[in-house]
Amino acid sequence: MNKLKQVLKYSYIILILLFMYVPIIFGTIFSFNEPSDKGTFSVTTWNRTSFSAYRELFSKSHGLAFVNSFLLGFSTSLFVITLSLLTVFALWRQKNKGLRSYVQTTSNIPLINPDVITGLTLAIVLNIIFLGTLKATSEGFFRAIIAHTAMCLPYGILIMLPKSDKFSKNIFEASQDLGYSKIATWFKTYFVYMLGTIGFTFIITMALSFDDFIITRIVSNTETLGTQLYEGQFQAWSLGIGAISLIIVIFGNTLYGIYKTTQGIRAKRAISLNKKEMLIQR
Repeated sequence: MNKLKQVLKYSYIILILLFMYVPIIFGTIFSFNEPSDKGTFSVTTWNRTSFSAYRELFSKSHGLAFVNSFLLGFSTSLFVITLSLLTVFALWRQKNKGLRSYVQTTSNIPLINPDVITGLTLAIVLNIIFLGTLKATSEGFFRAIIAHTAMCLPYGILIMLPKSDKFSKNIFEASQDLGYSKIATWFKTYFVYMLGTIGFTFIITMALSFDDFIITRIVSNTETLGTQLYEGQFQAWSLGIGAISLIIVIFGNTLYGIYKTTQGIRAKRAISLNKKEMLIQR
């Protein structure tokens, strides 16, 4: 019975992973499919192998959109990480459970809010703040950063909070007992402890920012890969983005697997050395 439960458990995980990755794998394969002579792209018929999708993706027509997407995602990630860290640290120190519960509940509401409503609300607020039209070119990129930060901040808090709650207060207090200031203690203990989650938040925020279309288009006139992807007809270069994302995911998971394996080997060596030392002492 236990073996059957294990088989069912692992089968369920494998099926979920297949549903997630099979479409991306097929998209990666068809990103090398040459469009027809009429310029149409098909995901049902294979014409011939070609790199035209990647040549178009990195062409001048998408160069500005790519730079805007990268700068927008990077800037948004920095703001989200900073605000999320400060928020979860404040919640970690908060003794009032009612206030903590209120902050957690309100921070989760934007996760279920439709993007159209979020975009329209932000457009109204930012229009009042900047005292200009929605298509003011001098304000468009900054509006997009603010809007993406508001969109991604709940995700940052949701990702960081479980890790933050496990942080030991004894470590924080011990560092202060050694003579470090509160700021130095925060960086040497809490910040170092949260580094792994910070990296994960950075990746998620970059992905959400790259993919967003609705909020970016409503709030500003900034041209990104997301706006080019959703405004025009389906093109092969869009599959190139998915293929590159898949390579990044595989590369990141491989590095993480190597890191965890190395940690496990070191831990086993440390345990074996401790056992040998205990036997020698006896």
